[in-house]
Amino acid sequence: MNPKDRNQLDPEFLYRFLDGSYKKIRGITGDKDGRGLNMPLLRKIRIPLPPLPEQKRIVAILDEAFEGIDAAVAGTEKNLANARELFESYLNAVFTRKGEGEVPLSELATDITDGDHSPPPKAPSGVPFITISDIMKDTREIDFSGTFHVHEDYFRALKFNKKPKIGDVLYTVTGATLGIPVLVKRQMDFCFQRHIGLIRPKPDVDSVWLSYALLSPKVFRQATAGSTGAAQKTVSLRVLRNLQLPKMSFPEQQKIADYLDSLSEKSRHLQENYERKLGAFADLKQSILQKAFSVDLTSQPEKILDEAVA
Repeated sequence: MNPKDRNQLDPEFLYRFLDGSYKKIRGITGDKDGRGLNMPLLRKIRIPLPPLPEQKRIVAILDEAFEGIDAAVAGTEKNLANARELFESYLNAVFTRKGEGEVPLSELATDITDGDHSPPPKAPSGVPFITISDIMKDTREIDFSGTFHVHEDYFRALKFNKKPKIGDVLYTVTGATLGIPVLVKRQMDFCFQRHIGLIRPKPDVDSVWLSYALLSPKVFRQATAGSTGAAQKTVSLRVLRNLQLPKMSFPEQQKIADYLDSLSEKSRHLQENYERKLGAFADLKQSILQKAFSVDLTSQPEKILDEAVA
């Protein structure tokens, strides 16, 4: 064995070591809150330094193992994308097919409005006040955990059509989250900012169907095409009221809503399953790396990181 090999450090070996030890290194170097690593401490991290041929052998073993994992990850990511596209493609097909024609959203709703334009008086407790940041794009639901509150007197003074009730559909009209419909599924007092619209469907309009119609690519394209503003695109109430939706009978709306609910649930389960698999693959990689740089290996000669990479 060439004595010089013992003091050499293969870059791939170093990368794999750091990749598998990042949690421990973060703890040692103080990066527990995301503020950054303590570089003087990082330079003192001890790394295993077996002979160069052994380093290369370990890297080759890891590369082979990770090649199989990466192939499985690619397949799972493709399945995840397919699961998402399955629902989106059907949603698009339902609301672009030729039927009885189209009608503006205003003909399907008793009220189309937005939140109060005046800055609300915050309160330590009271009625939740919803902003766009409280609306979750993936699930199309409201996260009430981080909302601020307003006094009950403020809420009571609002017009009836600015107080959401079961069956209403909220609709984000501003910024990067523009075009997210949120169906109000339970009765509770809350109010919302002007960057959120409220659509109250007529009695002969199924609110679940309406939320899916607003989610459809065709309607979303109308909303974005009609939005204005340079820094932040906004859909006006005029544009919102004139969005063109398919004209369908109430029974047909219900039938489509039921099917889309079922399909959405199946798609969600598939996506969660694939996302769990992706997480498991990431954990497997870390487990393999940790075993590769286990006690047996670190019993080999070590060097301080700063010296090893010098």
